[in-house]
Amino acid sequence: MIGISIANSLGLSSAAAALDPAASAFISAAGITDATQISAINNLVVGMKSDGIWTKMKAIYPFVGGTATAHKWNLKDPRDLDAAFRLVFNGGWTHSSTGATPNGTNGYADTKFNANTNLTNGNFHLSFYSRTNSTSGLFSAEMLLLSTYMSSGWVNLRTNNKLSGTAGLSFGDDATEGAYASSITAGFMVGTETSNSLRKVFKNNSLLVQNTTTSTTAITSSNIALSGSTVSNYSANQTAFTSMGDGLTDTDAANLYTRVQAYQTSLSRNV
Repeated sequence: MIGISIANSLGLSSAAAALDPAASAFISAAGITDATQISAINNLVVGMKSDGIWTKMKAIYPFVGGTATAHKWNLKDPRDLDAAFRLVFNGGWTHSSTGATPNGTNGYADTKFNANTNLTNGNFHLSFYSRTNSTSGLFSAEMLLLSTYMSSGWVNLRTNNKLSGTAGLSFGDDATEGAYASSITAGFMVGTETSNSLRKVFKNNSLLVQNTTTSTTAITSSNIALSGSTVSNYSANQTAFTSMGDGLTDTDAANLYTRVQAYQTSLSRNV
């Protein structure tokens, strides 16, 4: 009853004391003591489990706690190990109660999450909650590989291409299998592929674009980074939630948006 003891020690009500075990493990690892933040994490986990999307997640970064030490943890596996996909921050970052903000010049986070090993072509998703809409870095992406850029096997999720004003997803052949459309807004973006011939990008719970090109391209063996890497421009957008895992149906994507937006709203940082 770790969750109950944590909640009781904080003086939470008996109703709030019954924390979900997964939420409790993360709260302990991240050192979260604020009652509002504890409730937000617990509600997020319980909601995702209720919707059936928790099991589709391999890494979730809720960016709660306001420090680099708190922000590094993977909600799905809060162990301080590369194998648990905890973040390693590089370069300049600012950590606050509203999320983590890279400096746009050398700041990125290594997820230790190898795209080739952990994501399946035809069954994957990436998501990123951007609270800002920076114009720095013409070719920056919010999620991308750390490897040398190659059009074949490339992976990225871009909330806004600063050069062309587009947002979208690449997972395979960057030229033919990417799905991009005009978008310059902040908010929550989900890129998902549920078959080798159907990938979709949702922005703020609306379908932004889809691509039906059949993809059998092998994904490059490289870790996914947040907010940039040495092979690309760096993003300066503040993130407040990121996830990676199996493909999400339209219903899954809508449910994820609802849960994440409720989570951000409870922390007074929704956009």
